[in-house]
Amino acid sequence: MGRKEVLAERRALEEYYYNCKLQTPEETAKQFEVYTRLIWEFHQAGLCYDYYCDHTVTHLEGVGTWVGGKDALEVETLPTFSLYPSKKCNFKEIYAEGSPETGYHFGQITSNSGVVSRGGASARGLGDGTVFHEDGAYCLCECYVEKVEGRWCITREFVINGEDAIRRRTKNLRPFAKSLLEFYDGLEETEGNTDKEAQQ
Repeated sequence: MGRKEVLAERRALEEYYYNCKLQTPEETAKQFEVYTRLIWEFHQAGLCYDYYCDHTVTHLEGVGTWVGGKDALEVETLPTFSLYPSKKCNFKEIYAEGSPETGYHFGQITSNSGVVSRGGASARGLGDGTVFHEDGAYCLCECYVEKVEGRWCITREFVINGEDAIRRRTKNLRPFAKSLLEFYDGLEETEGNTDKEAQQ
């Protein structure tokens, strides 16, 4: 695909993304498919700030659970771009239910494909040019989308990768995960102690 085709595809995705109102489950499913592709295929990591918030609880297989959403997700996302610059998210299925009044709940199944960039940086060294094929492994993601302080946010997210090899590879791309988890664990403990003191 040439530069003009890539730009045209990105613009079409952005046109839908910035005009979607999340008025139906079908719109919501399409919006988060577009959202995923813009982040991972077009490297728009800053979009994490659109739907994640300080209250987002993320459960990531092989890494753990943290509260803090947007900042953590951006730091988690950025290191992967160096190693997988041509990564493509192949959507197998995405399904949403809910309403503007009650919020939405959606699940998606994706399979990534592309090439591990030769010389691309990861937590354990440089990439070796390995090709990863569609349907080699699957990623399952489930999210709850609710209004937080007047705007739509992902409040809970669950992510499971399909194979041990993929889990190991994903873990290797997350050099900041341990420090992030320690930070948020400490933050939750501090907030808990503050609440106890306020009740005394």
